[in-house]
Amino acid sequence: MGESAADPKLRVRAGLAFVPLLRRALYVLLVASALFTFWSGAAVAGKSLPTWTQVVAPTLFGIFLAIFTVYRFALVRAKKYPAAMGLFQVGLGALIWVLLLPSTRHKIAEPASTADDLPILLSSPDPRVRALASEVAGYRHEGRYVPALIDRLDDPDPRVRDQAHAALVRLAGTDAGEGAAPWRALARERGWVR
Repeated sequence: MGESAADPKLRVRAGLAFVPLLRRALYVLLVASALFTFWSGAAVAGKSLPTWTQVVAPTLFGIFLAIFTVYRFALVRAKKYPAAMGLFQVGLGALIWVLLLPSTRHKIAEPASTADDLPILLSSPDPRVRALASEVAGYRHEGRYVPALIDRLDDPDPRVRDQAHAALVRLAGTDAGEGAAPWRALARERGWVR
């Protein structure tokens, strides 16, 4: 009777003999996955990895997750670790793995758009939007919005006309008047329009 009671403990110890080896493998895989995750996205110290390396991080993390799952479930089965905690950690690991996938990175990343919406907003049907866009254009010192601002001086809405005038004064540093004609002359003089 004493031997049969000792058998389950012997089986548990023999079943968990691989744990020290798994711990080392898990640390190595996790560190390698983290390095590839941070390095494959952008240049580090002036060096960037080829684009195919973006697949390495999720692959290494996937291997890590598979080994980690076996490790955690072995501990749970041996009653050395709480089952709820083990399931939570494996589920969290699966979520992280999905976020590491290259297709997910492209969906999460902000689109690289160099388009400027201010010209569209300056011709909006809503006068409040045109007025706000005129004000914003006055803080952009490139001078590329000057023709659109001069056009807004003839806007039917007085708020838009006022904001366009204030923006042109801010950009030019002088007041050429309320009408569009003197502002066009000043813009040609300054090289803002041709």
